[in-house]
Amino acid sequence: MKPLPWQREVWATIAGSIREQRLSHALLLAGPDGAGKRHFAGCITAALWCRQLAGDGSACGQCADCLQVASGAHSGYFPVQVEDGKRDISIEQVRVLSEKLTMTQYDGRAKVAIIEPADALNVNGVNALLKTIEEPTPGSHLMLISARPQALAATLRSRCQRVRLPAPAREVALDWLRKTAGGKHDDATLSAALDHAFGAPLKAVELLDGAGLAQRSDWSRGLLDLAAGRGEPAVIAAAINEADPLGWLQWLYGWISRLLRMRIAATADGDAALVSLARRLPAELLDRYIAEVQASLPKVHGAADKKLLVESLLIGWLALLARAGRPAQNRPS
Repeated sequence: MKPLPWQREVWATIAGSIREQRLSHALLLAGPDGAGKRHFAGCITAALWCRQLAGDGSACGQCADCLQVASGAHSGYFPVQVEDGKRDISIEQVRVLSEKLTMTQYDGRAKVAIIEPADALNVNGVNALLKTIEEPTPGSHLMLISARPQALAATLRSRCQRVRLPAPAREVALDWLRKTAGGKHDDATLSAALDHAFGAPLKAVELLDGAGLAQRSDWSRGLLDLAAGRGEPAVIAAAINEADPLGWLQWLYGWISRLLRMRIAATADGDAALVSLARRLPAELLDRYIAEVQASLPKVHGAADKKLLVESLLIGWLALLARAGRPAQNRPS
């Protein structure tokens, strides 16, 4: 597996650590959704087992070990994610993982665990994981993947080597999208997908491959309508709940973050309606609302009534607009 073009500089550092057998036992791969964190974790995993490494230290992608990594079937590979119907990664999952990491591989080679998203670990799970990190088994490597590393416990962050994997510069992302799309989309569509993916190329590809681009355009239009004094939160919430409440919540976090960046940087680059809105919303109100959205992210997993959660956030959006002086036509009912 090869690192993505915008990851090559970071990869050079990691590849050197692997080559010199000094790769950290615990890595925190941090960056926005769709910037390639999971892919980068796969590159590290494959490089630890590949028997035919390329000159840049990346895996060949063809040997038996690489093929097993690609399929997720390698005997030394242990992925941990939120289980269906659950809202977090439990202490039981961490205990099972810790036990697996203590077992010796039949060939004496590395064991790799990937926890994604790491910010879904509950408090007890974090405490159990700290013991594994503080007393690592030789040859074991733990990779935590998170788009919200600030949501992780400070005690956990401090014990991991952070690897920052930001989204690439816009022109780099667009160039990669053009090559990936193979002429199926024009530059205007690619640019719109990148905007709705908040600059993350892999997320943009996902949006282009389905109905995600149109869906996110509708979501953006709904919030802009509320800002203009049009629309009803209950109606918008019902549509979101029917479509993808978790996806909307993740998108909302990025959308508000983008507004905040526009506000702080006083940028005129981007959709005119967004730029205008960013200019009239105080940064402190946007920052407070982002915290509210972030606190809601873990709640949406397994929530009995996601529509109420979505409605609550939309009403919070109306309250923010009211404090900033928005049109008063659409009062929450």
